[in-house]
Amino acid sequence: MERHHNGENDLAFVKVAEQFPELLPVLEELQCDHQLADDSLQRLETLVAELDRETDPTEFRRELDSLAALIETHFTYEERRIISALNALKVPSWDRTRPAFLLTDD
Repeated sequence: MERHHNGENDLAFVKVAEQFPELLPVLEELQCDHQLADDSLQRLETLVAELDRETDPTEFRRELDSLAALIETHFTYEERRIISALNALKVPSWDRTRPAFLLTDD
């Protein structure tokens, strides 16, 4: 997720803002979501380590549910607000070499 979010924040959102400046507030909100997701993943890593010590998994489940809800609303919002701009981006260098955040591990 880090590669994808950093790629969006550092590359895609920059290009979207250049070509669609009216979307800047939306892009800022999406970047905040990315930070919230990263923070949640860090908390989950800590909680997973604590599960090995036979702690109550309730907090882990709560954090996981929170992350799932955040990601679901993030993707829905992103699709509704910027998907057409992302699809319309004109970045010729990406035609030759796709940025890492667009690559899949397939």
